[in-house]
Amino acid sequence: MTNLTLRQKMYTIDFSRPKETNEALLDFFMEVQKIKGHETDFYYKIMNKIVIGNSKFVDFKTVQLAKSIEQEIIRSA
Repeated sequence: MTNLTLRQKMYTIDFSRPKETNEALLDFFMEVQKIKGHETDFYYKIMNKIVIGNSKFVDFKTVQLAKSIEQEIIRSA
């Protein structure tokens, strides 16, 4: 289990709970899209991929991408 933090909000990533984790990832990427305000196609594709696997599994690469974006936003703040 790990957490993503963005604008004082925490998103819990727990691979044993795919539905809840994917909902958190969707919320996270929607917030990132608001913060960054560009690359809408990029974020749309990610969010669509999350929706497709919503209750079945958590994609490790998507979580890694989210952690990377989280760190990028922290550094730029």
